[in-house]
Amino acid sequence: MLENLRIENIAIIESATIDFGNGLNVMSGETGAGKSIIIDAISAILGERTSKELIRTGTDKAQVTALFSDITPDVKKQLYHLGIPLSDDDTLHISRIISLDGRNSCKVNGSAVTVSMLKALGKDLISIHGQHDSQNLLNPEYHYKYLDALAQNENLYLDYLEKYSAYSNLYKKFKAMSQNEEEKEKRIEFLKHEIDEIESAGVRVGEYDELCEKRDLFRNSEKVIGGLKDALMILSDGDETTGVVNAMFDASKSLEKSAAHYEPAAKLSSEMMELTYQLEEKKNELERTLYELSFDPSKLAEIEERISFLFKLKGKYGESEEEILEYLENSKNELDTLINLNLSQDEIIAKLEKDKEILLDIAEKLSLSRKHAASEFEIHVKHELTFLDMPNVEISVNFERTKLNPTGSDNIEFLISPNPGEALKPLAKIASGGELSRIMLAIQNVLSKNNNVGTMIFDEIDTGVSGSAAEKIAKVLKNVGKKSQVICITHSAQVAAYADTHFVVEKKVQNEKTYTYVTPLDGDGRVEEVARIIGGVNITELQIKSAREMIESACI
Repeated sequence: MLENLRIENIAIIESATIDFGNGLNVMSGETGAGKSIIIDAISAILGERTSKELIRTGTDKAQVTALFSDITPDVKKQLYHLGIPLSDDDTLHISRIISLDGRNSCKVNGSAVTVSMLKALGKDLISIHGQHDSQNLLNPEYHYKYLDALAQNENLYLDYLEKYSAYSNLYKKFKAMSQNEEEKEKRIEFLKHEIDEIESAGVRVGEYDELCEKRDLFRNSEKVIGGLKDALMILSDGDETTGVVNAMFDASKSLEKSAAHYEPAAKLSSEMMELTYQLEEKKNELERTLYELSFDPSKLAEIEERISFLFKLKGKYGESEEEILEYLENSKNELDTLINLNLSQDEIIAKLEKDKEILLDIAEKLSLSRKHAASEFEIHVKHELTFLDMPNVEISVNFERTKLNPTGSDNIEFLISPNPGEALKPLAKIASGGELSRIMLAIQNVLSKNNNVGTMIFDEIDTGVSGSAAEKIAKVLKNVGKKSQVICITHSAQVAAYADTHFVVEKKVQNEKTYTYVTPLDGDGRVEEVARIIGGVNITELQIKSAREMIESACI
């Protein structure tokens, strides 16, 4: 479970330390107070993509550290595979520093790791569910994943996906061989032309920006040279004037007259002379700079021509040097495929047929496993929805056989009928926001029975729900919290009342800067916060009484 989270310089959070507890942890607060920032911080230590925009304004880096205790066997296994030492007390310490220059520094138990290693570990530590999950629930392309999670099909699906990728690549190779020879030769010549054009251009990453900077320097050459000459004139002697350097020498010699009789003057004289020599060196450096500086008009023409050429290449092959070079690599690979096809078509056809038989066999196993899981899924989700005040909802998993694709051989879609007598229809066409939240929670509660993740996060899973339905959601979350640690961000008084540990997230403006604070609440604090959720800013005694009764009732 996630025991401790420390956030430094993430958005409007300058510094926050949160000690989470067992069971149901609730975080409440006004909209915009910074609750979603805490989820962003947790996502960062799970290896998810971050942006330097997360770094607090005025600072050059942000840091998130997390302490996990009672880590699961799956996490220990992942640590072993990643070569990260285990602690003696089964704790796990993760830190991630995000810098303005885009660099990331990640450590697990003191060992440096990559972001991808962190992500591989993170999936076994915390599972985050929020509005994004609800959107996935509306998209049938994701529905197979829920059944695979319930059926624990991870290894079977990965085996299928690996073989499907190999089959697809071989099929593309076969299609390339089957092209009309004349078309193939035309394609080869065209690829050779493009490859030659890019290679002969000598494209280098960063060159375009460098040339633009040089062009800007050339265009402002008069200002550059004028400024350097003016500075040198001030430092150097003129026909009728003494430059700053010689004036400094004169001042130093004048101090020497006093040095023999006055000790502070001796110190000043020595320091002044040292400064004079430094200034003289800068004057010499300025002279060398002016001597070496050259703004040949022909060079500007060359720069302009090169910029124009690279601009044309970008128009043809990519918006950046990196994309141009990636295009070059892809063209080389395609050319190599076309030139070096060393298997006969008959041999490839035979292999494709054999591989397809194997693929169909695995796809059938996947399909049968998913259909078995679908039956269990329908029964248990229906049971959960009945508890969540949706007793009349019917949910069904529809299977439609299709050609082999990256997910198998079935199109899978969840269908619901919200009221008796209504036909089953796709979720996206039927479910309201509140219904979708409850369906999502019901599914996650069903899946949690096979879930080995120590911590589950629900981000506003109760959106659009109130009254008795919200209380039912709270009870489900409380029940999930008995098996896994639950962290829930909520605007629901009913959910907040069921918390084992309650935090309030507040935003304050101090000295024209915005700060977010995360505060654990005691008994009276919980009552006041639940009352605020019920009634808003102006809390009445009746709301205080109602909040207290809700909390006491939740504890029964």
